[in-house]
Amino acid sequence: MDIYESKKEEFRQRFEKMSDLSVREFCCGRLRICIFYISNFCSKNMIAEQIINPLSAAYGREGNAFSVESSIASASLSILGSGDEAEESLLAGSAVLMYDGSPRYALSVGTKNEEGRSGNEPDTENVIRGPHEGFTENGESNAMLIRRRLHTAKLKKLNFSVGTLSKTDVSIMYIEGIAREKLVFEVVRRIKNTDVATVTDSGMIELCIQDGKYALFPTVGNSERPDKVAAKLTEGRVAIIVDGSPVVLTVPYLFCEGFQVTEDYAKSPWYAGFVRILRLAAMAISVWLPAVFTAILTHHEYMVPPATLNVISESRKGLATPIFSEVIIVFLLFELVREVGLRMPKAVGSAVGIVGALLLGDSAIEAGIASSSVLIIVALAALCNFIIPPYMNPSVIYRFIMVLLAGFFGLYGFFIGFVCGVLALAGKSSFGTPYLSPIAPISPEGMKDFPIMTSVSQMKIAPVSITGKRIKRTGKEKEK
Repeated sequence: MDIYESKKEEFRQRFEKMSDLSVREFCCGRLRICIFYISNFCSKNMIAEQIINPLSAAYGREGNAFSVESSIASASLSILGSGDEAEESLLAGSAVLMYDGSPRYALSVGTKNEEGRSGNEPDTENVIRGPHEGFTENGESNAMLIRRRLHTAKLKKLNFSVGTLSKTDVSIMYIEGIAREKLVFEVVRRIKNTDVATVTDSGMIELCIQDGKYALFPTVGNSERPDKVAAKLTEGRVAIIVDGSPVVLTVPYLFCEGFQVTEDYAKSPWYAGFVRILRLAAMAISVWLPAVFTAILTHHEYMVPPATLNVISESRKGLATPIFSEVIIVFLLFELVREVGLRMPKAVGSAVGIVGALLLGDSAIEAGIASSSVLIIVALAALCNFIIPPYMNPSVIYRFIMVLLAGFFGLYGFFIGFVCGVLALAGKSSFGTPYLSPIAPISPEGMKDFPIMTSVSQMKIAPVSITGKRIKRTGKEKEK
């Protein structure tokens, strides 16, 4: 093997398991030329216009006597003296060019795709401070958006084809050395075992690879923000990109992630910690307050102060339905209005809001459909449910179960549902990682980010429950 082939092979091995690395080889007479670039990170048009076409034209004019460096039509051309410099240049979005007989290691040509941010900010993950950029429906573009934030050769990408009819391109990305090999193997196994005819969205992949066929709470995360996915990769997670979907999946997914917002890390730790406690309290109110209210007023009225009980009784004058049935009916009406508002065109959304306000407002009280006390409890629980979007739908189901148990068995039923719910979450796992980590089991490093957040500078160790070992966020294993 000559020097040119040896150098080319050595550089290619630096990017093993990186499926979006492209290699273009061609000859100008006896001169062998090789171009390395990352798909979508580099502009293919610029590579053709600034490298391939000028070199072919120069060879046609001057023959074997032409100069490669002087023939390249690029405003950004630099000489690379080592493989490390070439690796850094490639990961920054430039094309690396090697040619036979060159006294240099390689040349760096500026062909970075300068495509701006995508048209719309994600509607489901708005931020005031932070990048206003979201994923698109193009899988290769989504991989490029992640690579723009993580310039490292350790960021690997593997491609798969899923769906017997659709043949949808599915990719996984992870950081070698931080993500556990066992986790990567398990993700690959589940994707390969996905037996469906068509894949039209990442949600279908999520349902096929999640832990448990009928999981109530999600075990696979999802996001439309490249900065959020990149941050999760540095913690040892694996990202799953589905071509045709602007939502990228991440695994493993832990319960605490629902309370963590990207913007928390751009705020004061004091305020971020306060808001997280508020979110925890809101979720507790959402799923447990209606059940406690129903249990006490149905089976344990003696626990309510007489003054409060008189106010509630006064608000329910003229109502024939018991509180248990009233709570169920009002919740079903609210969910009906919410679902109609989600499915209706935006042009008639305001009309739906007016009808919902009449149905669940003063008109409902005057018509004897519901009492003011029940409406307040239901409205408070529904409002708190919106503060944690990942658990919005599971909380609705769990809330109804809790209300049913409380209505039939009182506080005994409530505590049965409470204990069973906590035990179910404690026994749950996501791709081998305990679902309630870092609380159960307790992880000192993980507790720095949940429930109270410490300073970002103090979070030097990636979550041990995910990586399986103590690794600095730089990617190096911490010395004991």
